[in-house]
Amino acid sequence: MLDKLYITPKQWLHILRWTLYALLFLLAMMLQTVVFGNRTLLGVHPQFVPLVICCVCLREGPERGGLFALLTALFWCLSGADMGSVSLLLLTALPIGGSLLCCAVLENRFLPSLLITAVTLLVEQSAIFILKYFFDALAGSLYLTELLPCVFVSLLAQPLIYLLVKRIEKVGEPYEST
Repeated sequence: MLDKLYITPKQWLHILRWTLYALLFLLAMMLQTVVFGNRTLLGVHPQFVPLVICCVCLREGPERGGLFALLTALFWCLSGADMGSVSLLLLTALPIGGSLLCCAVLENRFLPSLLITAVTLLVEQSAIFILKYFFDALAGSLYLTELLPCVFVSLLAQPLIYLLVKRIEKVGEPYEST
């Protein structure tokens, strides 16, 4: 019975890879909520969680990366994020769609990843803004003065996150195709 519970060294490396991805997500979450929750970076509050979710999903593919996107977006939603249900839907669907697009049409490189991450971040933040605009009577001028600078400042961290995710992806051997 115990021989069936044996974990091979290759499986340990895969466990290490996903543990490192989870730690990167938690680091991004802590930076976004604790460090930059009360402070600003260049006048805005940057969003790091969508960047990590999107980069991991793009590097790992639509199946494994999509599961990561779903689980981390669910964790982000349940942690009490503002408009978490919208983030849950969009931070799952958009990275999976971008990953499918990368697999079918684009190469999985830095510039397509930057573009898909920018679109994901812009669509997610715009959807949250539109809902707040209609339900909370938020000023429409904040879209240009708060939301767009937030997206651009957040994208400044994308190359670092992409590099970390690319390095973590190399832990362990690639998955076999089935």
